[in-house]
Amino acid sequence: MSTCIYQECERCFLDTDKVLKAFYEAIGWNMTDNHLMPSALLSRGTWMEILDATIGCLQVFGVMDAAQKVQYWHDNLGDIHANDKPLIPDLPRFVEYFRQLGIIVAICTSDDRRATDSCIRNWNLENLIDLSICGDEVVESKPSSYPLLALCKQAGVSPHECIVVGDTSADMGMGRNSKAGLIVGVLSGSGTANHLFEKGAHLVVPDVGYLVGITSMFLSPQNLSSHADTSNMLKSRTVSL
Repeated sequence: MSTCIYQECERCFLDTDKVLKAFYEAIGWNMTDNHLMPSALLSRGTWMEILDATIGCLQVFGVMDAAQKVQYWHDNLGDIHANDKPLIPDLPRFVEYFRQLGIIVAICTSDDRRATDSCIRNWNLENLIDLSICGDEVVESKPSSYPLLALCKQAGVSPHECIVVGDTSADMGMGRNSKAGLIVGVLSGSGTANHLFEKGAHLVVPDVGYLVGITSMFLSPQNLSSHADTSNMLKSRTVSL
């Protein structure tokens, strides 16, 4: 996105440093430490929300055709996930583990459909994801409960039967607002452990690989006998990429 800002600054003879500073503040990027701030728009927002913030920033500095320029840039992005590394090694086998347990695996992301499908292909998950819903397909985006409720309707399950896994405040908020059975925060994004707990996480783990141990613990014979609702809760899991 900063590439688009640079191009417009050069085209319109703007002070690049001033425009970038305003842009980074709008999307939640800490220029001093070069990292995303917790709850940053760039990590939790949909593409439309991020594009709107970019357009608004450019318009403040007098770029009146910013909407057309930013949309053109976005339309010609190409495969932005082409070089993204999987969340953990051997991700397909990790997802297959949950499917063998009878768990419905779903993706609930603020990214748009084009980028999400590209990511699924690049990570060899095409035949492993049961359901998915994207930021450009929902009436209300995370942290609203709407995306998860829409997935639950498709899967034929209730929110309390779901494990919601995510690394942003929006993921945690969606889980809390929909009353998900278990909300797991992951330290792979901009959120700290305290931040994720504050926004609704029941527990926080370093990466999604820890979910294997969590589900193994819940599905052990002694836990199944002492927690009658556990098997129902594990019918479905929602993951935000």
